[in-house]
Amino acid sequence: MKINFLLFALFVGLLCTVGCKSRTETPAIVTEQRVDSVKSDSVATDSTSTAAETPIPKKADEYFDDFAFAFMKKPRFQRSRIVFPLEHIVDGKRSEIQKSAWKYDRMYSARETYTLIFDSPKGAGMAKDTSVTRVVVEELDLSRQRIKSYLFLRENSEWRLTRLSEEKMERSANSDFYAFYQRFSTDPAYQREHIASQLAFSTFDEDNFKRMEGFISASQWPDFAPELPKNKLTNVLYGQTFNNSNLRLLSISSLSSGLTSTLTFRRRNGKWKLTRLDN
Repeated sequence: MKINFLLFALFVGLLCTVGCKSRTETPAIVTEQRVDSVKSDSVATDSTSTAAETPIPKKADEYFDDFAFAFMKKPRFQRSRIVFPLEHIVDGKRSEIQKSAWKYDRMYSARETYTLIFDSPKGAGMAKDTSVTRVVVEELDLSRQRIKSYLFLRENSEWRLTRLSEEKMERSANSDFYAFYQRFSTDPAYQREHIASQLAFSTFDEDNFKRMEGFISASQWPDFAPELPKNKLTNVLYGQTFNNSNLRLLSISSLSSGLTSTLTFRRRNGKWKLTRLDN
């Protein structure tokens, strides 16, 4: 009996040892998995942080458009390229925006399309002029007749936002064209009256990718017309002043597709008309 009892006790002891070992090892595996998960999350966070802190290449300051893209897309970079306290002028009243009060501004990158307005073909080429050191970005609210302007200056080879201002649209040198365009884009009857009877037209041939030139009638305009922005426009002033110019080139670009259409307007006898469309 004693031998049987000892054998039984030894058997129970072995079961307890195996069971205890099993119970202590399971949490170890779970803990190990948690550690690996934390490490993985940490790596992902570090990677994201590193990406956010990736320095902008110096060549981005060579052309304003390259700088502007980074300025609108990267919040930390944007804050680093603003002269604080930022001068803020609203209808002639001056105040300052402190760094702690600045809110990330996506500007026109938040929209599907953006527009550029030039007063000459030469003006359109100024976007690639590396000698430009002063640029004004305008956001136009046609429904409220207001303009918000961002003044950027390039000093020591770096672009910086130096002033933010808001004013009535009537104070702009281009107010006459803005008033015309607002009605042109929203009033179909008015639009038809302000399109040349023979509209110069160019587009790319989808088969051979060569540009095709010709004319379309005013009645064909709806078949080829791009979607016109109605209440919101953007403009970048690289140096164009719009003084005493009877020509406007309106470029409409899609941020998602990269497609651009250019509308040419001419003013004759005080009346603006669409004379050319380039798709």
